[in-house]
Amino acid sequence: MVKRLCFFLCFVIFSGWCCYALADQTSPIDPEAKTGIYTEGRMSLQLVSGALFSLTGLPEGSPALNYAQTNVRLGWMLASPEPGGGVFRGNWEGLVEITNSIVFKGPGNYIGGVTGLLRYNFVQPDWDLIPYIQGGVGIVYNDVYKDDTQNAIGQAIEFTPQCSIGVHYLINKNWAVAAEGMFHHISNAGLSNRNSSINSLGGFIGVTYFFN
Repeated sequence: MVKRLCFFLCFVIFSGWCCYALADQTSPIDPEAKTGIYTEGRMSLQLVSGALFSLTGLPEGSPALNYAQTNVRLGWMLASPEPGGGVFRGNWEGLVEITNSIVFKGPGNYIGGVTGLLRYNFVQPDWDLIPYIQGGVGIVYNDVYKDDTQNAIGQAIEFTPQCSIGVHYLINKNWAVAAEGMFHHISNAGLSNRNSSINSLGGFIGVTYFFN
């Protein structure tokens, strides 16, 4: 009987300790600690995947070219948000992106390269949702140009101006999930006789890790 009572008391103490530890781990995180990841000098690593769908006929003669795209981005916070509030409170972030696309409709099979991006994060101390806008330009290698029946992409190396609107949902002080909409352009600035270009719209989802 004594042994059973001791066992029961130990079980109660252990269960209470576990509940306390769990509650401590899942307690709300200070909003300032979360948004502190946007301070100058902090780095981020983002992975997003999605699909882009060409605006057929814009410009005229542009073929259907739809592609699944995955982007890996390394970011660097260029500044910290200014003290105080305001709808436009935020900071600038520079990113280098490695992009890879698989064509699932239209000529060619792949498009891949490197892009430089500049992002503005709209950071509020009490928000878990952090909207952002970004734009940039890159260069890509592709095999779409090998298809002579299309006039949109005329050479192996093309340029990719792009812009996006996205949002981060902060899970904790290191992790966030992301959703993003993108306009993506592919052309060669007239370096080839074939350059009617491709204009695409699409969406992405992914995750971001903020380094300490």
